This record gives sequence, C-alpha cells and structure tokens, in this order.
Amino acid sequence: MTILLVHGAWAGAWSWRDTARLLRKQGFDVYAPSMTGIAERSHVDPRQVTLSTHIADISGLMRYEELENVLVVGHSYGGMVITGAVDREPQRVAGMVYLDAFLPKSGQALWDLVGEQGADLHKKAALAHDGGYSVPRPNVPPMPPELAAQWAPLFTPQPVDTLSEKWVSVRPEAQRTWPRRHYILCTTNKSSPFHQFADEVKGKPDWDYSEFDAPHDVVRSHPEMTANRIAEIARGWGVKE
Repeated sequence: MTILLVHGAWAGAWSWRDTARLLRKQGFDVYAPSMTGIAERSHVDPRQVTLSTHIADISGLMRYEELENVLVVGHSYGGMVITGAVDREPQRVAGMVYLDAFLPKSGQALWDLVGEQGADLHKKAALAHDGGYSVPRPNVPPMPPELAAQWAPLFTPQPVDTLSEKWVSVRPEAQRTWPRRHYILCTTNKSSPFHQFADEVKGKPDWDYSEFDAPHDVVRSHPEMTANRIAEIARGWGVKE
C-alpha cells in the first residue's frame, strides 16, 4: 500500500518522520518528500520557488516513481499542493486526505483563503525578513515551550510565491472529477481558518469527514493518532499496491 505525505508550510519531510515510521511499521510504502526551497532543500533561491514548483514536485514524484493507487495526504498548506498534484495525475490516485488543510478552488491562492489580514501579515514579515522573498514562520498559534525547543530550529522560511500564486486547474471544469476525499479537522483552535473548509464538505456525499481533538501541529504532536487514522482510511478505501 502506498501513501504519499505532503507537509505544510515552513516544515519538511522531518515533520512526518514519526508518522511515516509508524505507517511503515503497519506495512505501508510511504513517501514523505521535502518540497523545493524548504528544509534540506532551503538552499534553493526562494525567488525560483512557486506553488507550481511544489505541485510539480509532488506530481513528478508520482509520475517518475510510477506510483499507482496512492493515498495522498496533505497537511495545512499541503492541501494546496495535493489539489494541484492530483489535478495533474488523477489516474494515479485512489484517495485524498486533507488534514487540517487548505482546500482551494481553481483560481485561488492561499492568500485568498486566509483573507486580506492574513496575507498582509505574511507580506510584512517577508519584507522584514529578506526584502519580501520568503516568509518566516509565525508563532500562531504559539507552540508549547518544550515543543518549540524541539521544532523551532527545523522550520525554514516559506517562499512567498507559494502563498501568492493562484492554483489553476489543468483540466476543463467538466472533466474535473476527484477520487474519494476525506477532510480531518483539528478542533483545538476554534478560530483556525480550516473550519471554513470543514463546514464546506461536511455532509456532502462525495466527502468523508472526521475530527481530531488536537492542535494544528497534530502530525508532529500526535504521530500515533495521525498514523492510525491515515491507515484506517487507506484500508477502508482499499488503497493497495
């Protein structure tokens, strides 16, 4: 069984480390790459990195690894990326999981989804950081001190054009069908932007829905719970080699 884990903004493959290890112990073949310009790939000039770059990272991995019947999981910003990647390689994907993740429509950027205030905060932070090319990770919501000490050194600035570029489908609207999809909302932060997407999909016949009583950083703070839910979804949907 193949599972492809796509990290959120400012993170990298490291954020899935424990979850991926637990999924492999359960017998899954797991891919969890760092995308261009982030983590161990942060040596790439942020001016060369866009949302399209990250979509190409993930769709290209599926294509060149010749993956089939994949369960694709996107956390947070990763929802932007998996939407674009599956749009390009729909025949390779058995299902999609949006884990407290952004759910764009064609023509929307992440900045459209966080609103003008959120976008302005990113722009000001980027300008102060390196003249506007990349956004340092905000401490919102703040991490507990013990977790901040562990994770804060691993986060890297996010190339600004990954947040500002609009995702545009490569398929005509009439052909824009999707595999099975499941949205998981983390409920601890009552004011998170992800409640809007949960409200959008709850009760729809083409969506499954569940919740975690956990913070947005669930992939790092609760890896066993995260791995078990992903495994349960994969087996329930018959994702296989």
